[in-house]
Amino acid sequence: MFVVGITVFLIAFGDHTNRTNFKIYSADKKQCVTIITQGKMRYFINGEHNSVPKTEYIKIDKSGIPLIGDEIGICWKNENYEWEIVNHQSKIIDVKLDTLKFKFNTSWEKDKFGIPRTTKYTQPNCGTIGLLNMKTYDETIILEN
Repeated sequence: MFVVGITVFLIAFGDHTNRTNFKIYSADKKQCVTIITQGKMRYFINGEHNSVPKTEYIKIDKSGIPLIGDEIGICWKNENYEWEIVNHQSKIIDVKLDTLKFKFNTSWEKDKFGIPRTTKYTQPNCGTIGLLNMKTYDETIILEN
């Protein structure tokens, strides 16, 4: 009976957020990036997908990212790219995207003191997502699980 009670409690009040397969949209929903995490590997895929395709993705190793610091920044249609994404402390494993259209960064830009800052991703058409709580920190991007 105790086990049943615990199970019911976890189902009713547990965290059901999907951190392994979700989509980030621009505010107008015209652009999308699918993010799929499989173990220590994470895929940033251009467009809407339910699984990892053969092309149109960047594969990173996320093993160097602490859970509390796992945050993604994205800018849509900046001066040079369709989208530009950062996942701080990641390591690029494989690139199967057109790097003239899409850009991926493995660290936040640093200020004059060498401190990583999210400033670039607080501009119009940009935003950040904390993966620990799966929250966006502004109204410029849409997160869907």
